[in-house]
This record gives sequence, structure tokens and C-alpha cells, in this order.
Amino acid sequence: MAEAGMERERQVFAEELGRFFEERGLPRMEGRVLGRLIVCSPAHQSADELAGALGASRGAISMAIRLLQRSEAVERFTVPGSRRHYYRLRPGFWRGEIDTRVQEAAAVRTLAEDGLKRLEGAPEEDLDRLRDLHEMYTFLERGYAALRDSWHEAGGAREG
Repeated sequence: MAEAGMERERQVFAEELGRFFEERGLPRMEGRVLGRLIVCSPAHQSADELAGALGASRGAISMAIRLLQRSEAVERFTVPGSRRHYYRLRPGFWRGEIDTRVQEAAAVRTLAEDGLKRLEGAPEEDLDRLRDLHEMYTFLERGYAALRDSWHEAGGAREG
């Protein structure tokens, strides 16, 4: 595929990921920047390069980068000999996502357990929603842990 065609496909992918994020209530620009950093070449881009590729303002790019850095999806990267700041997808980010899901499910399960202890003695029908929450997040914690373990066994835990 010619470079112009490849660049167009990169733009389309970034836009589609942006729409995916937006449909789930997340910032569209964050999804567009993430999408661009997944498929760009080279794997690191300056804020100006991202703005040009995405047809966005430098301010919008800067805000999206800050949000992505907070979620540890993107890191600032330096290139020897350059005074510019570059950004790239944090190596290993996707592999860490399943660990995050296990931790989040465990945290919600623990909160539900604490709630059940605090409300011990409340009418049964008042506890039904809390029990549903506890059961769901106990299930999710076990399921995510099994997926994580399976992923590691399949070789998905490689570094970098």
C-alpha cells in the first residue's frame, strides 16, 4: 500500500477509536490520540505532529495527552538530539489492563462486603441490590483473574 493510502488508514483508525470512546461517554479526542499513537510511524509523536495528523488544535491535543498520561496509557518520550517532547503508548500498557480489571473488581467486591456487614440485620429486600453487586463483582474478579492467568500462560505477559 502506498504511503498516502497507509496514512489515510491511520487517520480512519484514529477516528473510529475516537468515536468508540465517545459512544461510551469518554472524550473523543482522547480516543483519537490513543488511536493515532497505536498506529503511527514512528511510534512516538510530538504534540504538533499529533495535532497535524488529527486536524486538531494544540490545546485539544495537550488536554488529551494529559488525560492519557494520568491513566498511564501514554508516556512522554525523549529523542536524543531533539529538544521536543514526544509521546508514545506506554510499553506494556495493554498487558496491564487485565491486572487493573482484577484490582477494580476486587475493590468493588470488598466495598460490597463491607456494606453487607454494616447493614447486617436490615430487611432482606433492602439487601438484594447489595447482594447482586457483591455476587457480580465476585464473579468478575474470578473471571478476570482466570483471563489474566490464561493470558500469561499463553505468552501474553512478555515485556515491552
